Amino acid sequence: MKHFTIAIDGPGGAGKSSVAGNIAKQLNVLHLDTGAMYRAFALTALERGLDIADEAAMAALARRIRIAVRFEGGAQHTLVDGRDVTASIRTPEVSKGASDVAKLLPVRRLMVNLQQRIAKSQSMVLDGRDIGTRVLPNATLKIYLTASSEVRARRRFEELTAKGIDVQYETILRDVIERDRQDTTREIDPLSVAPGAVTLDTSDMTQPEVEQAILTMLEAKHMQGGTAAKAQQPREPLTLFYRLAMVLSRIVFTLLVPVRYHGLENLSLEAPFILIGNHQSMIDPFLIGWKLRRWQIRYLGKKEIIRNPLTRSIYQNMLMIPVDRHNMDMQAVRACLKTLKEGHVLGIFPEGTRHKKTLMQEMESGIAMIALRGNVPILPAYVTPKPGFFRRIDCYYGKPFSVHDLVNGQVNREAVDAVMAAITRRYQAMAAAHAQTQA
Repeated sequence: MKHFTIAIDGPGGAGKSSVAGNIAKQLNVLHLDTGAMYRAFALTALERGLDIADEAAMAALARRIRIAVRFEGGAQHTLVDGRDVTASIRTPEVSKGASDVAKLLPVRRLMVNLQQRIAKSQSMVLDGRDIGTRVLPNATLKIYLTASSEVRARRRFEELTAKGIDVQYETILRDVIERDRQDTTREIDPLSVAPGAVTLDTSDMTQPEVEQAILTMLEAKHMQGGTAAKAQQPREPLTLFYRLAMVLSRIVFTLLVPVRYHGLENLSLEAPFILIGNHQSMIDPFLIGWKLRRWQIRYLGKKEIIRNPLTRSIYQNMLMIPVDRHNMDMQAVRACLKTLKEGHVLGIFPEGTRHKKTLMQEMESGIAMIALRGNVPILPAYVTPKPGFFRRIDCYYGKPFSVHDLVNGQVNREAVDAVMAAITRRYQAMAAAHAQTQA
């Protein structure tokens, strides 16, 4: 791959530095920890007894200070006036000071100019709070890495106690929340999701999972020519009603039924595959489907809809597949397999009807049969709670999985049961992970 840059932004404690460092090692490029540069500035101000809130004093320090970075064995060392301060900048006091000085225009100008010069001539991974928005707005790949404040505080607490630093979790949590407030409300370059960035919520992800997701997205950029605009182009022509549905979905799920989407990196797989979801409302197909902008999803829908001429016209234009929900509809199964064979995305709600009492424990067996015979990955989507006007809900995209990995290619009753059990386990795990974030 030719010269590239990866910009990783996000709040404190989201794991930006460690993730960026490991990705840089795997790609054999350098990692620039920009937060360390702000920390070095704050450390210097504190050591010199300067008032960080005194903008004139900070501007004067910005004119005098000489911050540099040196890479040894791929690891960054941050220097102030020739002194290596790498080991001294990871304390709560310095962290708070870094957030304070980052609000000041003279400090930000100094840092942004230095960071842009460093990244100009070579491939690099940069992490911070304004990389995608300010430092490298044209980065090859932009990531917004985040996690709940409780998870980030726990990570920072464990990091500091492992170093022998005596801290209280409650104190760290208050500091995290306060720093988030400062970073997102400052007048100059506030922390925000850069245009074109992919949001990764790492609350329930391991670090290797986060790294693999980013590497997969970088490879997708490389395969598509490295342009965000190109990546968003649909791979197939969309029908009239499907295009209208996409436009309306953007409005509805931003304003009327606000949805927080998680696991968007899992949408990078190539068709054919099967998108499945738990079924709670009539808008579920649009809610889980509109983010897959490259594909027109062929949904299975109940046969009763095509009885009305108007709804039949819309149904047909949306390329939906009618199914008899009360019987094993082999005609529908054959249509689904044909859809997959032609390289499209198939959308199925395994529960069949809405308002089931349990999560994915009363599924129709057709989903397993189609997945086994189609031999394609399954992408699970989980929505909670039930959609309602002006009530924020969450939509999680789980990792795609292959059913043939579970049953060694067999297609029989035991294989069908194994697939359905695997789907149930994945949804139970997603539901449990969501419940943990709400606790």
